[in-house]
Amino acid sequence: MKDQREEKKVKQKGVGVFKIIWNIISRLLTVLIIIICLIIGVQKVTNNKESFFGYRIFRVQTGSMIPKYQIGDVILVKEKDANNIKVGDDVTYLGEAASVKGLLITHRVIDIEEKDGKRIFHTKGIANNLEDPAITGNQINGVVQTKLYVLTFICNLLVNKYIFYFCGIVPLSIYAGFRIFKGRHDAEKIEREN
Repeated sequence: MKDQREEKKVKQKGVGVFKIIWNIISRLLTVLIIIICLIIGVQKVTNNKESFFGYRIFRVQTGSMIPKYQIGDVILVKEKDANNIKVGDDVTYLGEAASVKGLLITHRVIDIEEKDGKRIFHTKGIANNLEDPAITGNQINGVVQTKLYVLTFICNLLVNKYIFYFCGIVPLSIYAGFRIFKGRHDAEKIEREN
């Protein structure tokens, strides 16, 4: 009898540790999701004119940076002083030349020159043959820090309606089935105890 009680306590401690770890992980994920939503919200409200603590999130729209960035990839861009940008950095900038006016473009810096005390940046898409029109530091939103793989995956799911329905209906069905099974199991357990 005493051994059974001790065994039960050990099992409960294991479950308690699992619950604590699960709570920590779920709270961290919740905070991360809230931060990502805030970044996206700030960008939407300000039409990409403001960042969230120096960070912005963009979605790649063209194949000009293939193979590094595919169409639909979500990238994290950090503001950086134009004097600290170097050749080889991937930058996101707002086009001002007639051919790219008003477009947000992510391309690689291939050359930097000084003209009248200003830094002039020459950029080009990895997959492009031609260089972009030259840009100045005030056009640059920031330097690409990383590709956000999970956010890219989620965005790609959301734009495909069949996958969206599949990823929405199947998990909900599994959850509903689990709740029904758990409800029956709990009801049977109560009956056995009575």
